[in-house]
Amino acid sequence: MHITAIETIVPDLTLSRPFTFVRLHTDDGIVGLGQTADLRTVDVIHDLGRQFLLGADPRRVTALWHRMFDWVSYHGYAGAEMRAISAFDIALWDILGQSVGQPVVALLGGAVHDSVPIYNTCGGADGDRVRQDPVGLAEELLAQGVSGMKWSPFDRYVTESGGQYITPAQLTAGVAGIDKVAAALGGRMEIMIDAHGLWSPGCAAQILRALDGFPVRWLEDPISSDNPAEWARLRERSTVPIAGGERLLTRYQLHRLLAVGGVDVLISDVTWSGGITEARRTADLAEVHGVPLATHGNSGPAGLWAAAHVLTAVRNACAAETVRTHDYFDRVIDGPSILDHGRIGAPTTPGLGIRLRDDFPVLARRESS
Repeated sequence: MHITAIETIVPDLTLSRPFTFVRLHTDDGIVGLGQTADLRTVDVIHDLGRQFLLGADPRRVTALWHRMFDWVSYHGYAGAEMRAISAFDIALWDILGQSVGQPVVALLGGAVHDSVPIYNTCGGADGDRVRQDPVGLAEELLAQGVSGMKWSPFDRYVTESGGQYITPAQLTAGVAGIDKVAAALGGRMEIMIDAHGLWSPGCAAQILRALDGFPVRWLEDPISSDNPAEWARLRERSTVPIAGGERLLTRYQLHRLLAVGGVDVLISDVTWSGGITEARRTADLAEVHGVPLATHGNSGPAGLWAAAHVLTAVRNACAAETVRTHDYFDRVIDGPSILDHGRIGAPTTPGLGIRLRDDFPVLARRESS
């Protein structure tokens, strides 16, 4: 078997963060599906694909990963190059699974968990709801079986100071919605807060102190990812767990954060940080440090399915991020659902477990062969 064509497809959908599908075509008729973020990755996908994938045996997943990574590392790998490798890797695993009639999770050693909890990140329409009616939104999510929600109540204050100071009034306003949800639902809804790495270490420490005493599962990305030692200092002083890592690409960057004890929960994105191959390595690395793994994921379906294979195959999986804008998935893909009453399950169909519909709207399409 060898790869005969590389196809990129940009869906024409109303999304806040556009993404790109990759399809790898083979002479056996098997088509592998991958996905990554950012439309600017398309040129890199085709350049890398022409050099390393056209004519190659797609079942040599690990060898192809290293060939591509070694080449892009010469110029610095963390960027569009890593996103391209991520998309390719997901598609290669899809081909491998289809070729042997097994879901990817089986090829990773089989499911450790039948399912893993999901939480809802409150973006889009839910972003407005969580500001206006956090209790009503929480009750609605609970009715759907989703018992975790994440939002960003402090982001609106960043512009004024560039993240260099936050006032007592802003801290009070930021925790107000958390207080309402906690008081109304009595611990039935887990709360996660995202700071998007926008604050100085001093402000992040103030936010952590303001969250003390509230039932917050974690504060995510309190500061920039560039200084792992400062993450460790924040964590040492905080009673609130700290999560992060999605902006650090591959185990080579993530190990620095883990080695200094910078996080209570490691978060990684399968479509950014090296695909399924690297996500499995990252999970194992986190387990060595006693840290559970959660996946970032608020874009396309191939990323969510890839995350499901990894999370259900590793012991230290703790959560998968979803957003309710995933309702558009039915317009884009064919395949059995893996979301059920607040949990994401191990896919059971061969390969990744989904394929693109023929009739979904396309913004751009390109092929190399």
